[in-house]
Amino acid sequence: MLKPSLIISLLLSSFNLFAKPGLPSDSSLLDSLVKKKTFLLTNGNFNGPGWDMLRDEIKKVQFVMVGEQHGMAEIPYFTGKIADDFKPKALVIEIDPYSAEALKKLALKPDTWPAYFKERPYDMAFYSWQTEMELARKMQLQNIDIWGLNEINFLGMERFFTDLAALTKSADNKKWALSMAKTYKEHDKPIFTDEKRFGEFAAYTLKAATIDSMVTRFHNESPASKRMLNNLKLSIPAFANNYPMRVNLMKRNLLNYLSPIQTKDSISLPKLLFKFGANHVSRSKDMLRVYEMGNLADNLADAANKKTLHILIAGKQGTSNFMAPVNNSEAIKPYIWVKDDDLSSLHYFYNQVKENQWVIFDLRPLRSALERNKIQIKDPDLKKFITGFDVIVFFDKVSGNKFIE
Repeated sequence: MLKPSLIISLLLSSFNLFAKPGLPSDSSLLDSLVKKKTFLLTNGNFNGPGWDMLRDEIKKVQFVMVGEQHGMAEIPYFTGKIADDFKPKALVIEIDPYSAEALKKLALKPDTWPAYFKERPYDMAFYSWQTEMELARKMQLQNIDIWGLNEINFLGMERFFTDLAALTKSADNKKWALSMAKTYKEHDKPIFTDEKRFGEFAAYTLKAATIDSMVTRFHNESPASKRMLNNLKLSIPAFANNYPMRVNLMKRNLLNYLSPIQTKDSISLPKLLFKFGANHVSRSKDMLRVYEMGNLADNLADAANKKTLHILIAGKQGTSNFMAPVNNSEAIKPYIWVKDDDLSSLHYFYNQVKENQWVIFDLRPLRSALERNKIQIKDPDLKKFITGFDVIVFFDKVSGNKFIE
């Protein structure tokens, strides 16, 4: 789930539950329908009935979809522990395909991280944060691929044009691409430390006609370089907060990764572990009135007679990285769920999380009762959670994910 971010602000509002006449109401009804189990994180490992339940559930599915509240250091660690049991072919994440390729290389060179991110602060989106990069490194050391589904990273335009230059045959075009990389770096780098200027990144001014002229310039270059420019053009609506177009691009990129392994006779789906802002992995269109990438994944799995598990995860209290500016002393701030506009409505669940606990809540019996008209839900916002996710994982103590320094 995304708090107000660099691209879009997403809100999930409060809920109230009302039963049909004759049925128990409010929290008593939830108590009867929502299965709850607890677990703990001790000495770097998860243990307890809740963790055992989660491990059993992931054995049954082809896709595990982790929907997070960004900025919490514990969530990448949790995702890595899921990977230990699930053993996916790929970790599918909220960066673009070109950034994913660069991330795989950078992840294996931890000694270079501080210098790299000092020069390119948000070049890998959230993977400029410590435990996010540790997750990427863990995936590479375990030979787990990394797939990126996002639009081109508008905060990483220097690397985009540097990579474009590397694909270029013409000396003039190579020189031009490197000059573009330099221009973007010089313009954007000072902005990262000034949150008030975050609306001034150079990519915001890009127009389709400008990229068309780049394509013309590159007409004799390789298909790969022209494809990069086309993907940049497709990303422009996302730069302008066109959310449906952004979601469609995510779905397109997922299909691009899957298409080479399909045949006429069967649907081939590897095990995939997704980690995104929670709205993106919802199985329904109720979150923001569009069918999210999580819905496509759910339908693909169903077509192959496989199952998915959609997890909503967030912490209760502590600190979180609020994304800007790129300075740990300013971006990492106190966090408590009651002040989180996205999650403060989930008081029924949060109030059951005790000190140091991790708690998993199974929403599926509640969803089943809703689908069979055994209950009525007055507030549509509650339906978004019930129809979108199978389980909620809430944990007590959260710490802000630090920028790598």
